[in-house]
Order: sequence, then structure tokens, then C-alpha cells
Amino acid sequence: MINIVVALPAEARPLLDHFRLRDRQHNMVFPIYRNTDMALIVSGSGKVAAAAATALLAGTGTPHSRAAWLNIGIAGHAHHAIGSGYIAHRITDSATGKNWSPPQLHELSTPTESLYTVDRPEDDYPTAALYEMEASGFLPVANRFSSSELVQCFKVISDNRTQATTAVTAKLCAQLITARLADIEQLVNALSGMADEHAT
Repeated sequence: MINIVVALPAEARPLLDHFRLRDRQHNMVFPIYRNTDMALIVSGSGKVAAAAATALLAGTGTPHSRAAWLNIGIAGHAHHAIGSGYIAHRITDSATGKNWSPPQLHELSTPTESLYTVDRPEDDYPTAALYEMEASGFLPVANRFSSSELVQCFKVISDNRTQATTAVTAKLCAQLITARLADIEQLVNALSGMADEHAT
């Protein structure tokens, strides 16, 4: 089982189509979509919303230790190319300084990068890291429900010093996620295989 947390409907749309996820819970605060092997929740922006949605998804699913967790979304970086994708190998909450280092899946070819979760969009990129608004809310909550290597964050670059955050539209966001679906599927398959190994 793979549980996916995204912030924005535009981030969710390509994933819903690609993995054939359907709206199964119409009256929830956060929209939840499912198929037999996957669930996806749309949290809204910010680490508090991401934490709440992650906990809700864990509570509405069938509890078992086989579940893997994946946070997918857009992020900024000072110089990485728009549309490039990265797995976070270190996540830091910029407000508290607390950090986490998810164990890496070495069989994947996707590059990794450090990441800062910020409380508002970052346009200055003071360090050579990814900047986004959800990972430090998602990760510690998801870690309560699964093994740490089964909890990962994948981010696609949407803005940098040549393209500001104000240029990021819902259409562009959906296009960026769509362009990285092959990487996302590879990551989903790797996590699914690890989850099955844990189960045995």
C-alpha cells in the first residue's frame, strides 16, 4: 500500500489520472482518492495542513505496517533547472531548526537534495537546497505509521532565480508533475517492493 500526500489539486491531477485513483470519500475536510493499492490525500498548503492530512489518511485507511508514504510536490531552488526532480535526503524545518534524514533508496537513479520547509514562499534561496512548505509536517507524522525508509519526499523544481514563485500557475504545476511521472512511478514501485519485504 502506498499513501501519497500532496498539497495542491494541480499536483494531484496528473497522479489521479496516471494511477487511476477515484474520489471515495466525498465529505472529508481533505479530499481522499483511492484504488486497491494506493491512497492520495490533498492537504492544502503548509506544514500544519500536511501533518493533519497525513494523520487523517492514516486513520481512515486499514492500519498495517506495510504502508509506504510519499510526499510529492513542487519546490524552489536557487539554480536547479525547472522541471528537474529530486528525492529529499535531508529535511529541515526552517522555523525550528529540527531536521530528519530519510534513509535513501540506493537502487534509484533519481538525484537527491537537501530540503528546507518554510512558512511562506521563498524567493531568495539563501542556501543550495530545495524550498517548499509541507515536508516537515508530513515526515514526522508519517514516520509514526511506518518504517523510516518507507517514508520519502519527491519534489519537482517549479521556481528558481530566473523564474519566480509568482510565475507558478496551476497549469504549470500540473505540467511539471506530469513530466516526472516516470520517476514517480519508479519510486512508487521501489517503495512497494520494500513494503512487501517488510511484511515478510
